[in-house]
Amino acid sequence: PAHLDQLIAAFSPQEGRAACIPTYQGKRGNPALLGRQLFPDVAALEGDRGARALIRDNAEAVAEVPVDSAGILLDIDTPAALKELATGPAS
Repeated sequence: PAHLDQLIAAFSPQEGRAACIPTYQGKRGNPALLGRQLFPDVAALEGDRGARALIRDNAEAVAEVPVDSAGILLDIDTPAALKELATGPAS
């Protein structure tokens, strides 16, 4: 919850921050907070691409928000990834 609070505090489309991305030691992570102006682009995403290209293409509207946890670097978006997190990598 603290990381979400930090993203929300940094978010301000009126001041040019329509997307907020948490970072840990300079690496971007999850979740990203995206403003309404980016919703049409998000809706147009296909497959398992995520919003990386959308964020790259709107770099002027992206604010990086440093956080104090490597947990933001985890990408758990499939049942297999969740299982691996719970049980450890398959041998």
